[in-house]
Amino acid sequence: MFNPLMKKSVLFVFAFLVLLRGAVGQTQFSQAVSDLKPDPAAHFGALPNGLRYVVLPNHEPRGRASLRLLVLSGSLEERDDQRGLAHFLEHMAFNGSTHYPPGTLVEYFQRLGMSFGGDTNAYTSFDRTAFQIALPNVRPATIADGLQVFADFAGGLLLKPEMIQKERGIILSEMRDRDSVDYRQFVASFEFLLGDSLFPQRLPIGLKPVIEQAQRDRFVDLYNTWYRPERMVVIVVGDVDPVAVEPQIVAAFGGLNDRAAARPNPDLGHVAAALGLRAGYHAEPEAPATTVSIDVVVPYSYLPDTSVLRRLHLPRDLAVAMLNRRLTILAKKEGSPFIRGTASVDESFNFVHDAGLELICAPGQWQATLALGEQELRRALQFGFTAAELKEAAANLRNDLRQAAATAPTRRSDDLADELIETLVNRTVFTHPATDLALDGPALDRITPEDCAHALRVAFGAPGRYVFVSGNAAIAGDPVAAIVRAYGDARSVAVKPPEAKAVLKFAYTDFGPPGQIAAQRQVDDLGITLATFANGVRVNLKKTDFEANRIRLNVRVGAGRLLESQDEPGLAFFADSTFTAGGLGKHSADDLERILAGRTVDLKFKTANDALTFGAVTNRDDLLLQLQLIAAYLTNPGYRPEALRLAHKDIEETYNQIAHSVEGPLDTDIPRLLANGDTRFGMPPRAAALSRTFAEEAAWLRPQFASGPIEIGIVGDIDAPTALAAVARTLGALAARTPKPPYDAERRVSFPAKAFSSDLQVPSEIPKAIVALYWPTTDARDIRRTRRLTLLADVLNDRMRVRIREQLGGAYSPEAGSLPSDTFTNYGMLIVEILVAPDRAQEIVRSVLAIAGDLQANGVTPDELERAKKPILTAVRESARTNQYWLGAVLGSCQEFPQRLDWARTRQTDVESVTKADLDALAKTYLAPEKAFQVIVKPK
Repeated sequence: MFNPLMKKSVLFVFAFLVLLRGAVGQTQFSQAVSDLKPDPAAHFGALPNGLRYVVLPNHEPRGRASLRLLVLSGSLEERDDQRGLAHFLEHMAFNGSTHYPPGTLVEYFQRLGMSFGGDTNAYTSFDRTAFQIALPNVRPATIADGLQVFADFAGGLLLKPEMIQKERGIILSEMRDRDSVDYRQFVASFEFLLGDSLFPQRLPIGLKPVIEQAQRDRFVDLYNTWYRPERMVVIVVGDVDPVAVEPQIVAAFGGLNDRAAARPNPDLGHVAAALGLRAGYHAEPEAPATTVSIDVVVPYSYLPDTSVLRRLHLPRDLAVAMLNRRLTILAKKEGSPFIRGTASVDESFNFVHDAGLELICAPGQWQATLALGEQELRRALQFGFTAAELKEAAANLRNDLRQAAATAPTRRSDDLADELIETLVNRTVFTHPATDLALDGPALDRITPEDCAHALRVAFGAPGRYVFVSGNAAIAGDPVAAIVRAYGDARSVAVKPPEAKAVLKFAYTDFGPPGQIAAQRQVDDLGITLATFANGVRVNLKKTDFEANRIRLNVRVGAGRLLESQDEPGLAFFADSTFTAGGLGKHSADDLERILAGRTVDLKFKTANDALTFGAVTNRDDLLLQLQLIAAYLTNPGYRPEALRLAHKDIEETYNQIAHSVEGPLDTDIPRLLANGDTRFGMPPRAAALSRTFAEEAAWLRPQFASGPIEIGIVGDIDAPTALAAVARTLGALAARTPKPPYDAERRVSFPAKAFSSDLQVPSEIPKAIVALYWPTTDARDIRRTRRLTLLADVLNDRMRVRIREQLGGAYSPEAGSLPSDTFTNYGMLIVEILVAPDRAQEIVRSVLAIAGDLQANGVTPDELERAKKPILTAVRESARTNQYWLGAVLGSCQEFPQRLDWARTRQTDVESVTKADLDALAKTYLAPEKAFQVIVKPK
């Protein structure tokens, strides 16, 4: 589901990231021209036709394999009359091929146990097209089926005119969905920095007239010319034997041949390096903030990935990390003009080197932000870094290297498959994390602050600067001239060396005598230990081998949003924004960053509906420290003013974005309306969020922290006695806990008596609307009903895919889901959300209601039930070997809710037992069209 609170749009982030890629058209693996050795487990090979492959045995998830087909061709290879067709062609791969007639592939995947969009997907960028399949099992026939699908993609697409015509509406819907203020700012920045290159003219989404009018011959030309064996790599990562898989690759792809003459790689144009100051401005009044960037952009030519080059980049990486650390600290200072900032240095596409700063600020602060960015960069270039800064940055990088090496045995196959794509496109060597540690670890010990300063000066060494201001800043008169003056004023201010920081020691190691375990029992069939300390703290542990050297934990305290007062709306929202940023009584959040450098310790605080939660990922060595940190936040939170300053900036930015987003009302007003005005639902009004205080927050949190119930879930690579001893010294040593009351009154919430229809508008020039429909259901206490509602929602989702996406072309990604509450009694809903063209909103609502009405009247088909069940069963089997499942669904609260233990036992057999009659009964009960709450939000 689309998240309206994301700071960057999905496409903007993706488009920016694909800028960080290498060149295309390779004919050999990168290790052939490097002293670096690839991961010894990976099998690299090539067929006589030029197609390459990589097979990597990997055992998580067990019994599954992740397949990738990488085509080293993307939007850059398009001609002017093909702009957008590389991406369109990616869609057409799912619309008919030699072995899979049009309209059958998605259903074929579902019957195998694969979900559309989850286990099967694809994407197109400037320099690649990548197809992704996660097979449900690794039987030879299943692997052969997956490879056959890829072989069809590589050389057997039908590209029927009627299917091209059908897909146009879907592509145009995706183009509309991706349109956003962030995306428009990205395009403007791209044109400013690389305006003399091909890149701004080859954005993967393409041009609307081409999408609407391109005929089959343009698709065939692009397909036959660039989908060539020598530009393709097949990747198989999973619980497989390479000796068995390699002949299957030969059988599937050995007969693939060129279908057209090769063309030379496109001329990418040139990089116009600024010799002095080059300023630019782009206004987006609907933007939530203003972006100020300072860049050095110069031409770049590819250098082979070698040990020398990696060691050469280490000081630069450390320098960028230290500069980013300074920006983080500066953003929190009193009077700081900016919200956040990042520094980066990258080489891309064998074409461009870009070193720069990007800072986000309120519109009236762009001059001060530009000045701060210029001066902080100049300070680093002129005076370099301190030994203490380097020690912190090196400790963090060294810990990252060690953790990567320690966790390598249980890496996930899908992550490895995607990492292989990056190495192939970037032309780097796929090294094992142990190799990275052996290479970079000793080098870190030899790097000096002077090395880092020199590396940063080289990165920013070109004489010119690109300065770009975009977003909601309204610059009167001549904006470019104003930016030039502001930059000149900033340059005229002298900068001083950075101040040295005192060495700090963590002050929270003693919480009193260790607590004693009052009760302990084993749940043998689930491998779980349940313990209760004398102070009432409950602990649930499970040792697993799913993630080597990694421990996940969750601490639930008190009752969370259940206790949020209707008189203080937004208090939970405010606490989420400020609590951890407020640091501790003896350490600021920035102090903690320095103290904890090099340790695997983190902390995420969140106010859940029925508890205050602390989540973390650590390891055996740092488990005690992690628990000490949580205990410190429970006993001595800081509530420091810098957290309030930063939160107010973030809140303003967030609500600026919501004000111009059609998704905004679905996160603010609509949840409250659906809960009969209960202020605990939905984001609070802006004024309420800004009016909350630390005094209110402390008064709300303090009693829950002081004596509220605590339940701890710990899962992973643990030693149970050691983990219990660590709890005993920390949370087990705290004051006695009171049992959790039932909170019957607080759990009561209801829908309005009569379903409403609401037509809303938001001020926006972005031409898209959203429709949302809500059918009241019930809570999650009956797990059998909850599982069946999930299946019913999946059937509804699949019918919308067929009708609204495929047949009507009315939406790119219609979404349906079941949301039963595990906190509020008898409260839950089936929900549909769809981004649509404004003029088609009512039509889409009618279509959804017709689909729901047919489900209510006639139920699901046996084939729909099978295609819904099989992907869920695949997910159930896989999740049973993930620490995230055990922590989130079982261990986090299985003493408060003992039924969670039985839920874990019955998942697979219960889903297998679901019948058509089960879903038909739920559809008849809940999916009456007249019961649906309807919301349409359009731009005005």
